[in-house]
Amino acid sequence: MMRYTATMVFGLVLVAGASAQPPDPEPVPLPLPAPKPTLAPAPIPLKAPKSVPQPTSQEVADLSKTLRTLTLANLPEPLVKANDGWGKQKEFVVGAVMLRNPKRFGADAPRQMANDGLWRRTTVTARKPADTLNLAIADLVRVDANTANLALDTEMEIDFRVEHQLWKRGIQLYSGETRGHCKAGLKIKAEVVSKSEKLPGSFFPKVTLLIKVTDAKLFHDKIIIDHTAGLDGEDAKAAGDFVLDTVKALKPDLEKQLLDKANAAIMKGAGSKEIKLELDKLLGTAVKK
Repeated sequence: MMRYTATMVFGLVLVAGASAQPPDPEPVPLPLPAPKPTLAPAPIPLKAPKSVPQPTSQEVADLSKTLRTLTLANLPEPLVKANDGWGKQKEFVVGAVMLRNPKRFGADAPRQMANDGLWRRTTVTARKPADTLNLAIADLVRVDANTANLALDTEMEIDFRVEHQLWKRGIQLYSGETRGHCKAGLKIKAEVVSKSEKLPGSFFPKVTLLIKVTDAKLFHDKIIIDHTAGLDGEDAKAAGDFVLDTVKALKPDLEKQLLDKANAAIMKGAGSKEIKLELDKLLGTAVKK
């Protein structure tokens, strides 16, 4: 039951030429520090009580395979979409666009809403998930008959798109976007508590699952910039690498701060969830499909 329960949980919750004459020597700029590769964090350790029988390695492998299949069938499109001020507007007095203090007009002055401020929109999508998704249960520990702890490792290539627009009183001052891809990974530790209830007239019980994510570690591999500010291909990659390397040199802890914020967001979004499953209905739906 715990094996089937874990499968259903994660199935549903799924919760960057030389010329003839040598040129005059030019001063060589000081090189930027070489960026350190982002390594995957250490596995999340789990402890198993000696008195409780544990699943075999083959059972864990079979469950990982089933979980990957369920994940591919339920991946959202896009994976993430965030709007930071996108569509922001302010109210301005009509005919007073060039005045610095339009509020000096009375309340009866005609007004209208206009685009204003910095707009930013980020979209993340899966990159050939059938080929790039690696998902495995790193560890599965039964604590007791109704409780299990799971450590889940996931890696997949992703595409990202960041759009920027700058508006001032209805006038667009800038519009551009950056597109790229990288390999992203996530390690999650979760506690699953199950309770079963026998239903009259049903062969299968009703299962209530309480799922709590207790740890999350997000990481990524080398970011590749495919397009930015009118550049594509190698030019975009060179420009993107320069910006990324400069940021890492001037603000080496920025990447860690962003990852910490992402981990906190994952923990907050996951929280504790309760799911009720009527297995006979789920299996009946599966048979019809």
